[in-house]
Amino acid sequence: MNIATPEATLPPDDQPHGRDQKIHPARTGYGRSLEDSAWRWWIGSIGILVLWLGWLGPTVGSSAAENAPGSRLQKRWLFEWRDMSNPEEVERMIARFPRAAAAGYNGVAFSYNVAPGKAARLRQAAEQNGLDLVAIVMGGAHDRNYTEGILVQDALFVAHDGAATFQPDNPTRLLNGDFEDTAGNHFRGWTMQDDEGVTTFADRETVHGGQTSLRMESISKNQNSHCRLAQPLNLQPHRQYRISVWVKTDRLSPADAEVKVLTADAQHAISFQTFHVEGTQDWKRYDLVFNSLENREARLYLGCWSGKNGKLWWDDLGIEEIGLLNVLRRPGCPVTVRGEEGTAYEEERDFKRIVDPVLNPWQAWHEAPRIKLTSGTRIKDGAKLRVSYYHPIIVYEDRVTSCLSELRIFEDWRQEVKQADQLLHPAAFLMSHDELRVMNQCALCQSKHLTPGELLAWNVKQAAQIIRDARPDAGIWVWNDMFDPLHNAVEHFYAVNGPLTGSWKGLDKGIGIVNWHGGLKGKNCKFFADLGLKQILSGYYDGDEDGAAISEWLHNTEGIPGIIGAMYTTWEDKYNAMDVWAQKAWGTKTGIAH
Repeated sequence: MNIATPEATLPPDDQPHGRDQKIHPARTGYGRSLEDSAWRWWIGSIGILVLWLGWLGPTVGSSAAENAPGSRLQKRWLFEWRDMSNPEEVERMIARFPRAAAAGYNGVAFSYNVAPGKAARLRQAAEQNGLDLVAIVMGGAHDRNYTEGILVQDALFVAHDGAATFQPDNPTRLLNGDFEDTAGNHFRGWTMQDDEGVTTFADRETVHGGQTSLRMESISKNQNSHCRLAQPLNLQPHRQYRISVWVKTDRLSPADAEVKVLTADAQHAISFQTFHVEGTQDWKRYDLVFNSLENREARLYLGCWSGKNGKLWWDDLGIEEIGLLNVLRRPGCPVTVRGEEGTAYEEERDFKRIVDPVLNPWQAWHEAPRIKLTSGTRIKDGAKLRVSYYHPIIVYEDRVTSCLSELRIFEDWRQEVKQADQLLHPAAFLMSHDELRVMNQCALCQSKHLTPGELLAWNVKQAAQIIRDARPDAGIWVWNDMFDPLHNAVEHFYAVNGPLTGSWKGLDKGIGIVNWHGGLKGKNCKFFADLGLKQILSGYYDGDEDGAAISEWLHNTEGIPGIIGAMYTTWEDKYNAMDVWAQKAWGTKTGIAH
């Protein structure tokens, strides 16, 4: 449900913003208790012992082949993340099938939206190569208005000549954003500046505007690889803001320039959007949009947090409050207009329907719409209006999240499952409930009076039922992260409004887990095993070229029940290592690792 720009890939999230990567101590003693339990079942029934052997994998009396690390992997999947509505991409995937079959893969997971003219050929090729089809569904809303919305409350608009235009009523003041006010290499107005004259400099030769820019270089001289400036900001709560800045680079490595707005204590993010710079580029303007949420005070930072070499220039930085940019129009995101004296004005009676004609949740900035008044409006010229509405926010460069509550979302998902079943009749479905970074913000979600964790639990139950209604015989899987207390199901996560804890209560034993947090090396697997859920380890992640990581992951989880598969997962269309990786995961076509 975390949607990148249409048809774009969704890379793994390794950014420094809001993810809680803290590793909790692993619980101990689970393998021992299972061993004792299995022994008791041996005393009671040979038949039930056989079931336990199949579930647990290596036990006393198993053959050498059954003791092999890969012998428990019933599901050996290959992951494809391309635009399957493009017939050429379907053909590229099919061409990989014989190689996958030879390496022991027995399933392929891909987006449900396969070009209809290629569906029959895809099914035939998969059958010929012994590959189950796994359709990835529920990736987000089909209508842009069903993106999750953040509240803007009582933004000021002023009526004049048949329209009402936005006017900030308490403009945010940024000191020395043009970097002109200096004393040597010190920038006045900025309350924090790393390493004046060592990594941060006043540059009077390379500028975008005025006479001076901020230059950062030799960042590795800072023991923490930090090079930053910061100053406090005063904000209006629940308002929409735009930051603009010009950036130039020369052999910057890594190219990690960033602007952040944090809470006053610098403990939590308020802005979540990032931008991409090349290692070497000329001056380029970047626009970032954020919502102040409940904050009146904040801190603005700019700079690098992991810098090493090269040069980075900043100039002409500004911040302003804005209104109605990417305004969302759906039942759960109401728009209200009232006079300062309290009069509630009506759409189509006093003003025409408010829409953003170029609504694009993935585009941070464009000219925002005005409010057009009707000929019979009660709004007088010069009247001050207070306008409340909802807008999307971007996380990283292009990630947005859909609402979890709107009925239209479930109708979209029902159609996806129906389409996938009619064209492909897949053996299983993989639900896309992952990296949901904006949640429980819109009026509809808030009206349920649930925590985000409870809301997500409710949503995933509805989603699974959609699949069961259409295909009661199909497998159902979901990514682990949003249901994992060692991953993203935590107290504070990006722009999620409340704790995600307890989200796992929406999972029943008929829903399997595709566990992609290889960095924990199995420390989160016992949690799902305790819930009685089967797991597939989603490895490779464009880095495990020799299969060492999946081998270690499998080794660390020996004795944990329910780990029945592994999936070679690439977001960057990298398949050179799929054979070597498979050898380390399960070995041969029969699933026996060496």
